[in-house]
Amino acid sequence: MKKGRSIILCFVFFLMIYGISILGLVQKEHSYSSSEKRMLQTFPKISVKRVLKGKFQKKYETYLSDQFPARDQWIQVKSIAERLAGKTESNQVFFGKKQYLLEKYTKEDFHKKQIKKNVQALKEFIEKMQAEDKKDNVKVLMVPSKTNILKDYLPLFAESYDETIFYEMLEKELPKHVLVPVKEILEKHKEEYIYYRNDHHWTTLGAWYGYQAYLQACDNDSEKEKEKLAQKKKQALKSVSNNFLGTTYSKINMYSKKDEIFVYEPEGTFSVVYNQGEKTEDSFYQWKYLEEEDQYSVFSGGNQGILEITGGKENGKVLMLIKDSFANCMIPFFMEDYEKVIVVDMRQINAGLSMVMRMYQPSHVIVLYNIVQFMQDRDFAIKP
Repeated sequence: MKKGRSIILCFVFFLMIYGISILGLVQKEHSYSSSEKRMLQTFPKISVKRVLKGKFQKKYETYLSDQFPARDQWIQVKSIAERLAGKTESNQVFFGKKQYLLEKYTKEDFHKKQIKKNVQALKEFIEKMQAEDKKDNVKVLMVPSKTNILKDYLPLFAESYDETIFYEMLEKELPKHVLVPVKEILEKHKEEYIYYRNDHHWTTLGAWYGYQAYLQACDNDSEKEKEKLAQKKKQALKSVSNNFLGTTYSKINMYSKKDEIFVYEPEGTFSVVYNQGEKTEDSFYQWKYLEEEDQYSVFSGGNQGILEITGGKENGKVLMLIKDSFANCMIPFFMEDYEKVIVVDMRQINAGLSMVMRMYQPSHVIVLYNIVQFMQDRDFAIKP
């Protein structure tokens, strides 16, 4: 009886091993993961030189992980097993309080040389703008990660990278009155729904607080007018989805509660030109994405190289927003305030920042990045 049971177990084990191997050979190779919002490693080029240097082996290991059959399901099984075993994290994600999933960052995720390069490039860019008579018209919004602002939600004894070190570096290196106090305003409102539970981005409410901080940091208009303008936009926020699962969820494939997406629709008629004439839309929002897996792309269809938005207040002001994906849900707040808004994602274009500035000649400039993404960005420093 025991011998028969052992034979059956061995048979099942070998069936699983060979079955997975066969599936790996016959399944179609995928180049993009819509759930993780990232490119997947395809089969790497092989050569004697690449093998001897170890480049092929490294990429092949990533390839096996990325192309593993039923990968999403295995990740889910692993996460559930670790959760049941009492673990407080899985796949670099903490199981936080109030049903939040919080990304885990360590010192190893960041490189000091890259951080210094990026800060230096940002400093030089700002100094150049200020030398061209834009002293009060250049602002920097660095958005802390969800893990940093909601650190009280972390499990007991959980450790994560302290972003305060980087924030203090920015305050020291950048000219005065350039850095908008986004961190401070978010910390004041951390009990509100300012970050998604299942995604690394801030919510539209979080972005609204960033917009409010920006208005307060600008010298134009009275404080009363600024507050009136901001409150009007906050009151106009409306929910368009209550079943959003984002990037953090995709790392572990499990959640406690789905997220809600809010939007602000600016008043007026707008023209949105994508990537210098690729297409033109009359709305900033791409509503079709609410029916798809990547719902965050409802904001302008995801990250675009260059957006040219016209139709706002006829005041001759041109805003250039140099950004990462954290700015996507914040853009509509600016659309009414400026005659033209130019949105630039340096990661998506093959051009230097100086060239883009010469092309559009903005009167106002905002650099808006998530702190983690800015520290890891390899494009900002090499594109002056």
